[in-house]
Amino acid sequence: MDHELLKIVWWLLIGVMLIGFVLGESLDMGARVLVPWLSGQGAEPLQSSAAAPQPINLLWLLALGSTLALVWPSLGGLACLMTGLVSLLILLRRSAWQAARPRQTCRVLAIGLLPAALLGGMLGNLLLGLPFSRCGQAGMQFHGSLAGLFSPFALLSGVVSLAMVCQCGATWVMQRGGHSLYQPASRVAGVAGVMFLASFIVAAIGLAANARGYSLWAVERPATLCGPGAFVVLANNPGWLANFQAWPAAGLAPVLALSGTLMSLFACTHARPRMALLGSGLTVGATLCSVGLALFPFILPSSVQPSASMTLWSAASDDRTLGTLLILASVLLPMLLAYTLAASLKGSHLLIESRPLGLGFKAS
Repeated sequence: MDHELLKIVWWLLIGVMLIGFVLGESLDMGARVLVPWLSGQGAEPLQSSAAAPQPINLLWLLALGSTLALVWPSLGGLACLMTGLVSLLILLRRSAWQAARPRQTCRVLAIGLLPAALLGGMLGNLLLGLPFSRCGQAGMQFHGSLAGLFSPFALLSGVVSLAMVCQCGATWVMQRGGHSLYQPASRVAGVAGVMFLASFIVAAIGLAANARGYSLWAVERPATLCGPGAFVVLANNPGWLANFQAWPAAGLAPVLALSGTLMSLFACTHARPRMALLGSGLTVGATLCSVGLALFPFILPSSVQPSASMTLWSAASDDRTLGTLLILASVLLPMLLAYTLAASLKGSHLLIESRPLGLGFKAS
């Protein structure tokens, strides 16, 4: 397979892995954060399908982090750092969920919301560009501060991600939880859906009005020491809208994100949990596709040195490495998808019910 085609294929596969991780995170959020909070009781370990006890999201996160480090080696250290940080937060949530007692559900809620908010903040910073530079053998140099990563737009992106994940998790509880949790889960899904619509629209308007995006232009001159090779980066893409203008079909992604949320809200008000879950899942996939299509072909834009931005064409491994990884992925990725589906369907005959001192179960 051609090297350029391999780069595009891996860009698509990494997008699939990111969507798989966020969907798995949504199921985990619904079971380990929303269920104890909605029931108002202690967070005892759940053993039903709604609890999703299998570490689905951690498996997807491991696959995503290792793939990023191998396919785009320039991101190796950063990918491992962010993967480790998100994994730590997820493990802390699981630990807090298992050790919590009655009246401690607020602690589980606070810890449980962090991974989803952090994911949104990371995507928001990608759209704004990170303050780093590169030159020759000096490697990447970061010129900002930790506080600078918590800009208003990054925080707004965290709200978008948090609302999206909470909506999907709440619809999961609606579908797989007991009758006593249906109504409170439906209310949470409704609030999260409205919050997502508002924050997503505000973020899109703010991004189009204020953010500076980049585009690639081919040049004839040879690569320089600090140059991007056969391409030059220009800051002439207002709000990352160029791809949506060049490819009108790409505009379906944000439209589907909003439509999925509207479908989920409609289903919540008409007692259709399956439709609500489908709509919220569509929102997750379409929102992440919107970000990917806006950034393409940029992977890690630089806000201080545009030419240092990492792109799909310059950051990828050689064709032999990408080809070997594609063969492995053709075997392992279907297995991961099958495991995710089996884990989601396992124990579908069980229902969660609230008890005075915790969460109990009975067969339907």
